[in-house]
Amino acid sequence: MVRTLYLREHGGQRQATTIVHDEFNNACYLLTGKWGLRQDVLSLYTMQGSLLAEVKQVTLGLWPKFVLYQNRQRVGVIAKSLGFVRQVIYIRGLNWMVVGSPLSDRYRVYQGNRLVFSTSPLEDTGGLYQAVHIADQDEEPLAILVATILNHWAHRPDHELAVTWHPRRVDDSHPLRGLSPLVTTSPITKPNRR
Repeated sequence: MVRTLYLREHGGQRQATTIVHDEFNNACYLLTGKWGLRQDVLSLYTMQGSLLAEVKQVTLGLWPKFVLYQNRQRVGVIAKSLGFVRQVIYIRGLNWMVVGSPLSDRYRVYQGNRLVFSTSPLEDTGGLYQAVHIADQDEEPLAILVATILNHWAHRPDHELAVTWHPRRVDDSHPLRGLSPLVTTSPITKPNRR
């Protein structure tokens, strides 16, 4: 039976804690930790405090790599792939294939021809929440962590700066007489994906 869980999007937050809910608004899991630096860890706990799974960031850069752990055993490695409209990501160890788009923030994860889980943004929340539809309850901890990584990659703010030209009036005694640039820098904002 497919179960739907709901994850909250964290945007640019480096450290976050969130409660994962089911379709009846019951608290199911606690997701906590941080990322952005090497060796940062996100951990998934039961609501009673038992550790179920973790993901550790092992590399930085354009193609960050994460190692997945379940019951304190290494079970898989996920690395970002090059793809803008469509992405295909292979999760070594689990033999999961991720197919989707960071633009639409919709993904399907397969093991062979079996659908493990799928994700999609909740339209009523403006993309603040992600619905994760998981086929097997035993795979929920790893599916939540993978969905969190995919969501982070899709919503990660760009740290590059954009230069904006704002013409402004200067007095006639200024050597340029008339218009002069006022250059400001601001983070590049991605267009709304929804």
